[in-house]
Amino acid sequence: MKRYADIVPAALLLAVSLAACRPAPTPKPDAYFRIDPPAENYRRAETLPVTFEISAEATATPASPAEKQPEVLWSQIHYPRYHATLYCSYHPLRGNLTSLLEENRELIYRQSVYADAVQASRFEDEERPLYATLYELSGESATPIQFIATDSLRYLLRGALYFDTPVQNDSITPVLGYLTDEVIHLIETIEYPH
Repeated sequence: MKRYADIVPAALLLAVSLAACRPAPTPKPDAYFRIDPPAENYRRAETLPVTFEISAEATATPASPAEKQPEVLWSQIHYPRYHATLYCSYHPLRGNLTSLLEENRELIYRQSVYADAVQASRFEDEERPLYATLYELSGESATPIQFIATDSLRYLLRGALYFDTPVQNDSITPVLGYLTDEVIHLIETIEYPH
């Protein structure tokens, strides 16, 4: 009997010490699904008079011109994985660069009412020539990424990204980062056939 009496306190002491070694539970912050970008694989989109590279997972389709501006050509670059579309418009230049730039500035800053901030990044390549500005609108803007690109002589290309459904930008930050990189790649690969 004495043996049994010695084992019970030892087993009880072991069980209590093992239970005491667990870390205290801590509340976890809210989390979102992990979103991994696809591998970098590009192809040329040729739906407008200028060409550029887009992700192999994206689809580019020409869109019908507007009745009010038949000279403006449209293309839609759809990212099905992210339920987002980059709407691009091609404007031929006929001495109207200044008015197109002003119109673009008004469109962007009209959206800034809903954005917390607008960050503009400029790109220049005088050898091609290519002059572009990328606009990132933080906060709850309907178009968080916009850009304009021009050679200042023949064309102005404008783009605005829209998601298919309303989203909260803080919950899709990785997607916005990926799509921003995609738009930068698009800008850097613009070519105007000679």
